[in-house]
Amino acid sequence: RTFEKGLASRDFLEYVWKGSQVDFFLDLMERTMLLSRWTFSENELYLIPSLLLEDSSVEKENIKGSRCLIDFSNNFLPNGVFQRLLCLCVAHSIRVKANDDDAPNELVMEPSLHKRCATIEFEPGCITHLLEDEYAQSITISVENDEFAGKCIRVVQAMLRKVNHDVMGSGLHWDIYLENGVTKELMW
Repeated sequence: RTFEKGLASRDFLEYVWKGSQVDFFLDLMERTMLLSRWTFSENELYLIPSLLLEDSSVEKENIKGSRCLIDFSNNFLPNGVFQRLLCLCVAHSIRVKANDDDAPNELVMEPSLHKRCATIEFEPGCITHLLEDEYAQSITISVENDEFAGKCIRVVQAMLRKVNHDVMGSGLHWDIYLENGVTKELMW
């Protein structure tokens, strides 16, 4: 499962780190957004997005919803930024899952994650697709339900600012383009 879905059990991590300072390493990796807790199963698991595999079956033309393009092409999109963004998105989804007092029986779906794409339900009914384009130096966010699009895009932008501030020394620069709902063109 570790190399198939990027998920590792605590037992596996204790084995890898030879039982030494496991809590310290888990905390360090979580704080640096290299790992996220995974509460979508009964076992104690951790998502390590750098271990996720490519998924060639994803066709970006088939992804539906309101679209936002975060363009890093005037600078560059370093390796690891998308993976850190996934950690923050999964952590957000887990917090919503744990704190949903309004609809305790309505849980968010388990995220579908791959090396350069993900489908995450940020809150019930807010299914969001993230797609990294390494060649174009961009990340595309598509939100299926237009009602949640603005909120979801603001949340992802805040997450990117956190990655930029906490990990990248505020060195990331990007432009944001939003899709016109009628013409489907991306506008600055």
